[in-house]
Amino acid sequence: MAITWILAALTTGLVGSLHCVGMCGPLAMALPVGRLPVARRGLGIGLYHLARVSAYAGIGLVVGSVGQGLLLLNLQRPVSIGAGLFLVVWTMAARGKFGSLSGRLPSRWLVGSMARFLHEPSLRAFAALGLLNGLLPCGFVYVALAGAVVTGNVGQGALYMILFGAGTVPALLAVRSIPALFPVGLRQRFVRVIPLTTLALGVLLVVRGVYVAPPASPDQPPIPLCHGKTTPAK
Repeated sequence: MAITWILAALTTGLVGSLHCVGMCGPLAMALPVGRLPVARRGLGIGLYHLARVSAYAGIGLVVGSVGQGLLLLNLQRPVSIGAGLFLVVWTMAARGKFGSLSGRLPSRWLVGSMARFLHEPSLRAFAALGLLNGLLPCGFVYVALAGAVVTGNVGQGALYMILFGAGTVPALLAVRSIPALFPVGLRQRFVRVIPLTTLALGVLLVVRGVYVAPPASPDQPPIPLCHGKTTPAK
């Protein structure tokens, strides 16, 4: 994976951390950590975040396979442009209020399962809560998936989502350990950066689609365009 996409995935996760604090922070605070033996508390929190990031990776595998199929059909270029335009239009329409992009919970079983595991002080419950949390509808996950699909590769799609998930971990750890680090005023200032980052990713995807030519064969990597001309494949 190119360094540009590594930085894009990490930046999306890091900047979206405060969004995650608002959306997923209450769940992190509700984890029954205090009911675990002291020696297992760190392991429980670690399992929660590992399972959450693993859920993102699974979604990335699916989205990456879709992107790979589009690449084989030489549709990666319009998909990249379309995904970028989608992020730009979506952000402007929502006016940066990504909470409005999260939607409702998909089904009762998900809500009921999470509620049941919240009352179960076990390592299994922490892992299950992390996995279910990773499946919750979230506006910023959708933003990350737009980047994952244009990687055009199953493994890279999963890696993109892993990096995104890893970028969200520090804030979620901090909001539980040191809640005073996230006062309302600080959240309001950082919230202004979230739509700017999403717009930047959207522009990056559009530029990628415009200036990167589709491959001539499935085994050949995309060929950069130079001065508006496509370099012929040999």
